[in-house]
Amino acid sequence: MHFQPLLFLQDPSPGRAGRWALFALLAMLAWLAFEQLSSQLWFLPAGLRLALLWLVPTRRWGWLAASEIVGQGIKSLVLGFDLLSLTFLAVGVAPWFIYAAVVYLLRGSRPLASLDSPTRMLLFVLAGLLGAAGVSPLLWMFLVTYEMSVADTLASMFRFMYGDLIGQLVLAPLLVAVAHGALLRQWRPGLWRDLGAVVLGALAIFLLLQAYADLAIYVLLLAFAPLFFLGFRHGWEGGALGTTTLGVVIQALVAGGVLTVDVTMLQLVLAVVGGGALVLGAASTALRESHKALALRHAELAAKTEELGALAGELRMVSQRLVRLEEQGQRELANELEYELGHAIHALGTRISLAFREVRDEQGTRFLESLREQVREIQDSLRRALRQLRPPQLDTHGLRQALENGPLREMLDDSGVVFEASFEGPADALGEDARTAVYRICQAAVREAVRLEMVRRFALRLAVAPSAGKGHDVALGLDLEFSPYAQHVPPPQPVPGISDRVLAEHGRYDIEPIVHGHRHEVRFRAGA
Repeated sequence: MHFQPLLFLQDPSPGRAGRWALFALLAMLAWLAFEQLSSQLWFLPAGLRLALLWLVPTRRWGWLAASEIVGQGIKSLVLGFDLLSLTFLAVGVAPWFIYAAVVYLLRGSRPLASLDSPTRMLLFVLAGLLGAAGVSPLLWMFLVTYEMSVADTLASMFRFMYGDLIGQLVLAPLLVAVAHGALLRQWRPGLWRDLGAVVLGALAIFLLLQAYADLAIYVLLLAFAPLFFLGFRHGWEGGALGTTTLGVVIQALVAGGVLTVDVTMLQLVLAVVGGGALVLGAASTALRESHKALALRHAELAAKTEELGALAGELRMVSQRLVRLEEQGQRELANELEYELGHAIHALGTRISLAFREVRDEQGTRFLESLREQVREIQDSLRRALRQLRPPQLDTHGLRQALENGPLREMLDDSGVVFEASFEGPADALGEDARTAVYRICQAAVREAVRLEMVRRFALRLAVAPSAGKGHDVALGLDLEFSPYAQHVPPPQPVPGISDRVLAEHGRYDIEPIVHGHRHEVRFRAGA
């Protein structure tokens, strides 16, 4: 949520001339007040100018220009200068337009968001630097009235530029932070504790320089270096507050005659360290905000993952219920078929056997013999179908017996496929659902082998081991080896019957190619 001044400065609503006229008046009074506080160390109105240009959309810049030009005019009238002279235009009017052109080129017509990224902070500092560099030649041309050498001319221009630049670094970031409400977010004891430590450290070094001025080239940088600490720990807002506070301390010491270090050296060090601290603080703020956004995204993903986990659990339960219903339906269907068709076919066979006693001719005997043979084939087919629906061995003799000598082996033998089976662990100790799942997975694989017609060997490996918790770990391997004479080997693809059963058991299903074949690997935990 933005602070109220920013809502006013960046309000896109048209009109509101009265409010902006009042704001221009307040800006003019602030300009005059900051101009009175300016000194050789800094020119504070340059900081006010940069901050307002950066925060206000271009459609409102006319009010900013009017406030500063009127303030310059009042100052000139008080000092007895002519408002219609070229000097007033160069010193009182042109600087604002130079700054406005630089800000427009770097920022555009609309204000950027807060200075919470290194790129925005670099643009902000660069706008101030280019504006100060563009204004300093004008100030030298119209404010310096005596002859200078080339070196002195350049030095004078740099002094004007450093004055504007220090005024910007000391005041502009702080005003932007206040407008965005950033200082309210940073209002915590840790900031003021660290700021006090930085000020005390700087005062100690400045007092040392008062006693030993020759140490300036060795220890002066140490007085400003803690600004990097403030920027790193408290973001660009902490760097802005630290730069302003340290600038005020330096100005007070210079004005009181306590600090006798060359002002240009102080300006240069404060400009370099202050600008670096602001950029480092912006990078720290961006990193902190990205961490917060990432943590929020992780929390959202965790909630979604938990929700998906719950849905997956419900789907597994529904799948298990459907599997149980399917098995129950197949069991009931097998019982019904055996009761209805099995008895009828058995009765038909009995009547045909009785008819043999009454038929004496050879033709009738052959006819009855063919009927009895067809009845036997029907009985055998019915028996096979019933065993496919629900093999009796699975309920009477257990899983291992049903796999080794049940209907699956008969299907493979009828298709001419070599069958090999190996078992590890207590396969028959599995629960009913797990036994049924293993059998149906093997049944789906056998049907796939019979369908492909080029499979010459089917190998089954079942390993059952007690798990660390409750239940058993089941590992099932199914190898389908093709004939070496097969010309077109199908690519490995999951078998739908296996996938459905593995999903119901919350297991893992992998397929990998082997020499002349495919390997289907299934793993799941039974009874967990």
